[in-house]
Amino acid sequence: MKVRTAITAIITVAAVTISSAAFACGESLYRVGKGVSYRAYSAPLPANLLVYAKTDQQKEIAAQLAKAGHGVRLVESPEQLTTELNKGGYDVVIAPFSSRSNIDTTSATYLPIVASGTSEQNEAKGLYKRSVTSDGDVKEYLKAIHRALKKAAKA
Repeated sequence: MKVRTAITAIITVAAVTISSAAFACGESLYRVGKGVSYRAYSAPLPANLLVYAKTDQQKEIAAQLAKAGHGVRLVESPEQLTTELNKGGYDVVIAPFSSRSNIDTTSATYLPIVASGTSEQNEAKGLYKRSVTSDGDVKEYLKAIHRALKKAAKA
């Protein structure tokens, strides 16, 4: 009887020890907000973007938007902007607020680039309900594009 109790105790201790090790395997990866973090951004709603970039920083943002999954066409002059807009097929046009007279907002959503903290920023938000800043990061652009696409989908 004592032998049977000792064997049962050993089996119980072994089972508890082995099963606790099994729970630890990979469990931390499934916790919300914990585990593996990714440094790349992704676009939940990929769009065709026309980006009028005047500065190297804006060109870098365009490259990061392409890496995030958007289709990006980069133009560097007002003539190229007009030509591409006439071709059509763009969901969002990102261009400086000063170029707004060249952009037809009936075919695509216009996302103006403004200098932060200026009257231009307030005017752009009043006219277009959204804008991005010239010194903003890719996350700001991705959020604004996503909001524009969601609003366009509702309309």
